[in-house]
Parts: sequence; structure tokens; C-alpha cells
Amino acid sequence: MKRAMLLSKGKAAVHHLLAIIFIMSAFVFTSCFDRMDIDQSMALSGQWKGDFGMFYDYIDGHGRRYTFESYNTYLTFIPAYSHANYGRGTQVDYYDYGPYEYQYYKFSWSVENGYIYLSYDYDHELDVRISNYRMTNDYFSGIFYETGTSFRLRKIADYYNWTPYVNIYGYGSRYDWDYGYPYYAPATRSDVEAPSDSIPNEGKILRMGRRQELKQ
Repeated sequence: MKRAMLLSKGKAAVHHLLAIIFIMSAFVFTSCFDRMDIDQSMALSGQWKGDFGMFYDYIDGHGRRYTFESYNTYLTFIPAYSHANYGRGTQVDYYDYGPYEYQYYKFSWSVENGYIYLSYDYDHELDVRISNYRMTNDYFSGIFYETGTSFRLRKIADYYNWTPYVNIYGYGSRYDWDYGYPYYAPATRSDVEAPSDSIPNEGKILRMGRRQELKQ
């Protein structure tokens, strides 16, 4: 009887010890991930420049459709507070061709368990998860998880020396549409051609997104 009680207490003690070890291991593992996320968030904070693969599909007043591709993007990441692993950001895409010289957005961002998440305020179809990313003092590269497309950006400003944008979501028109000049042509990588005698008419954006392939 005493032997059975001792064995029972011994097993209970072993289970208790294993439970403590498991909890401590999980805590250490989580703490390491949290520390890595914070370190990466600090490196991410600031402003980056490069091809982020943005495009928009446009239909003009005559029903003609065009695809315009951004040649450059500025991304700004501002942490919610010092050493935070989340915050707010601004994205500005620039275009060589089309009715809009630039488009800009605001988004929320976070770094969690080895991923970077961007959630856009007014268009959640643009939301993206970035994996396999690497950051140095100069460059930020990664992969858009949903498409497998890779990108590479260059850092141009650090968070501690930067003032964030004050814009909200919107477009910047390339031309004064009241005068209607000059005519526009699609980006060189588009599979459509704009007629040389066309004048821009009021149209609308059909879709915005990211290209499946980026120029490296």
C-alpha cells in the first residue's frame, strides 16, 4: 500500500516537473520570437523605395481598357510606440503612364511570428503577408506569400529621423482633365495599345493589385 502511494506520488511529481519544463520552454520560445519580431520591426521602421509590383486596370470613357504598372513605390512604416512590433504606414506608387501620376494609401502593419502583415484601410484586397524577408541597414527583400513573387527595396530614411505622411487614401491626377491634354499611353509592359489620336476621357479604375512578376 505504501509502495503504491509512493509510486503514485512519484508519477505525479514527474508529471508536474514535465509540465513546468513544457511551460518554461514555451515561454522561452515565445519570448525569442517576440524579441525577433521587435528587432525586425525596429529595422523595418522608416521609409523604403523600390518596385513593389503595383498596377491598376483602367477603363476610359470610350470603354477601352488599359493596364498601368508602377515603376516606383515609397513605403513608410511608423511604429505605434518605441520598439513596437506594429504600427501605421503610408504607400505611394508612381506611374510613368496613365491618367494618374501616383496613388497613395494608408495601412496598418505588424510583424508576427516571422511574417510581416499589411492591412490597407480602404481596400482589403491589397492586404498582404510577407514571408522569407531579410532586412539590413540598406535593403529589405521578401516574398508575397500569396503569389510567391519576390521584391527588393532600398532604405532611404530611418524612423527616428523621419516625419510621417499626413495624406489619406487618394489619387494624384497626371493631367488637368478640363483641358484634356496630352493623350496617355499604357505602360510599355501592357498588352494593349492606346490609339495615337485619342484624348483622355473621364474613366475609372477597375482593379488595383500586385503583379505576378517583378523586375529585379
